[in-house]
This record gives sequence, structure tokens and C-alpha cells, in this order.
Amino acid sequence: MIEAMRNNVLPLNASQVAVLTVERPGPAAGRTQFVYSSPNASNQFAVAPSILNRSYTITAEFEGPQGGANGVLVTQGGRFSGYGLYLKDGKPTFTLNLLDIERPKWQSPDPLPAGKHTIVFDWKPEPTGAPIRRGGTGTLSVDGAAVATRSLPHTQPFIWAWDETFDVGLDTGTPVDDSDYQVPFPFTGKLEKITIDLGETLMSPEAIKAMMEELAKKRDR
Repeated sequence: MIEAMRNNVLPLNASQVAVLTVERPGPAAGRTQFVYSSPNASNQFAVAPSILNRSYTITAEFEGPQGGANGVLVTQGGRFSGYGLYLKDGKPTFTLNLLDIERPKWQSPDPLPAGKHTIVFDWKPEPTGAPIRRGGTGTLSVDGAAVATRSLPHTQPFIWAWDETFDVGLDTGTPVDDSDYQVPFPFTGKLEKITIDLGETLMSPEAIKAMMEELAKKRDR
């Protein structure tokens, strides 16, 4: 307490909301595009693109072998929360694991033939609503054609499982869905490029301040 008074940090903020929503310094801070041209494994969450509470687009470009490709293209988190873009039985699949409570899934009805392909998952939040865990609509496209569209009333609020990894081309943690694959589930095709484009975060300083004020009002009731 003496050190806190000396450094003018009182009163202390005990809320985890501000701690978990404010962007921290690090290699990923301030970046809106991330490009990976080869498998990239076991990255900690602080260097991964943060897709929470914002719009985002994940684009995977690759070439599949004869008989079709399988495996993880990109994933973060795992069994207890996270996301993954992968091919299961040759079918492009995007899965959100929301705190191991539900696993919304977008999947192509058809497996991909051999050759070059581009898979895109695009997420657009609802235009209005609370900034944190706001719902929206996701669309999975294959070679320019939408194959699955689904809307969610809410998403993950703060952070993916912090003790899991961000991986490209395989999964070095736990699966986002154990019924779909078992790790490391390496991609069997030729990975050309994974691009993640981030939209503007919904968690602006103004939005965080308003949320903290609302929480304070509820505590005082």
C-alpha cells in the first residue's frame, strides 16, 4: 500500500473486464493483417491475431493432392475455447468453440477435389449491441462461392484458452472439436498462404468506459 500511494495508483481497479479487453503491448498489437506462407506452430496467444469483438476474414490458399486434402489450416485455442479452420474428410470446416459449451460450425457439404483452392471465412458483427461478445454472421466460402452461412446471438467475450497455442498447418495443443480430429492433424496439401485481416475492434476506449460505468451501477444497486 505504501508503494501504491507513492506511485499514485490508488484507488486500484479490481475489475478484470478492463484488463482483458484493453490491447496489450506485443508483436500483434496494432496490426490488422497477418500473413503466413508456411506451417507455423506453437505460438503463444500474445503474438496471435485477436479476432474477438471485431469483424475479421481468414483466407486460406492451398493445393490439394490426389484423393483430397485433410488437416488443420489455422487454429487458436482448443478443447475449452478457440477456433479452427480445417479440412475434415476433405470438407472445408470452420469451428468456434465457445467455452466448451457450444461449438457452432460452418462446413461445406462437399469434399474438395485435387488442385488449387481458396477457402474464406468472413465474420461480420451485428451493427448494434453491446461491444463485448456481440453476435453476428459468419460465411464460409470455397473458391468464391458461399457454402455455409450462420448467425450467432453471441460469441466469446474476452480471450481464447490462454494456455493453448496459435498454429498454422497443424494443431500442437488440443482439438477445438475432439469429434472432428485428433492432434496434430497436419495439413496434407501444399499450403501456399494463410491471411487474416482484422476489422476495427468494437472495444474502443469509449465502449470500455461505458461498460465499466454500467457494471459500477449494477454493483451499487
